[in-house]
Amino acid sequence: MSGYLVPDRFEVLAFNGAQQADTVLRWEGENHDFTVIADGPWGHATGRADDCFEALTRIREQIEPQGWLLGVNGSRRDTWPSGMCRGHGGFLVYRLRPGLRPTGADRIQTFQPAPHETLATVAEQIAFEEQWSQSL
Repeated sequence: MSGYLVPDRFEVLAFNGAQQADTVLRWEGENHDFTVIADGPWGHATGRADDCFEALTRIREQIEPQGWLLGVNGSRRDTWPSGMCRGHGGFLVYRLRPGLRPTGADRIQTFQPAPHETLATVAEQIAFEEQWSQSL
């Protein structure tokens, strides 16, 4: 991984409009084979991918049709992992600001809590990353 320990269990909030619910996120795996599990009001959702960010994205795609957003940095509209972050398991993402390349100070942990107002759907996050990329 990236030289530091990442907890394998996170208690976070999920949001559905004005409603919020306690959620448990867990990850397991290594060497480009990661599984993320989310237990919340939707039940049990699992995503598997080469890195934890992508596995988290697969969970989000399952719960978003029910209106749920996961309250973590990996679900923020303005975050996206670099190739290096993905190569180290996807445990870090960069906060993106239009017209600016991210620096080390913009790196934040994928599974740490994020405020409700910063969250977006997978489609909105992808669109923001594409707009940011074109702004450079």
